[in-house]
Amino acid sequence: MKWKRIAGVVAGALIFSGNAAIFSQNAAADQGSKVFAAQKCSLCHSIRGSGGDEALDGVGARIKPDDFRKRIKTPKEVKAGSEMKAYPNLPEKDINDLIAYLMTLK
Repeated sequence: MKWKRIAGVVAGALIFSGNAAIFSQNAAADQGSKVFAAQKCSLCHSIRGSGGDEALDGVGARIKPDDFRKRIKTPKEVKAGSEMKAYPNLPEKDINDLIAYLMTLK
């Protein structure tokens, strides 16, 4: 009986922590869409047909988070002829949130 109760508590904690992680990811992605807007990324990049010429639709399925980080901070190191502005001083939280948002674009 005692083990069933312990197992129930552990299972509940795992479910709660999983839901908390999903909530945290969603909150980060929501914040990332605000960073996208604040940094005026849509002047060059489009999502679902809205914005600049460089479409970001589907990038979340093609690009890994670490690659996004490099592309945001030092785009010319990723692609020599890149015209993208570098954001080496963007706060780490903003970069993480922006990456969370871009990862939703699948």
